[in-house]
Amino acid sequence: MALQKTEWSDGAACRGIENLLFFSPDVMESKEVRSRRERQAKQLCADCEVREDCLNTALAQRESYGIWGGLNEIERRGLLRT
Repeated sequence: MALQKTEWSDGAACRGIENLLFFSPDVMESKEVRSRRERQAKQLCADCEVREDCLNTALAQRESYGIWGGLNEIERRGLLRT
């Protein structure tokens, strides 16, 4: 499910950044490559002014792929369970 554009997304630090940083490619990636890619995405999210809005939207939409608000899909699922 794709997120719809929201007003907060105009202020996102990731705006204009290649999506492949935040989403796994269609081909398999090694654990090392995934870890490095996610770390880079999370670093960008760390200082983002709209990080909380991004995360809350992804949680509300049950976004099942990618880095949103500095968390990957496994980390977001953990939040939803608590």
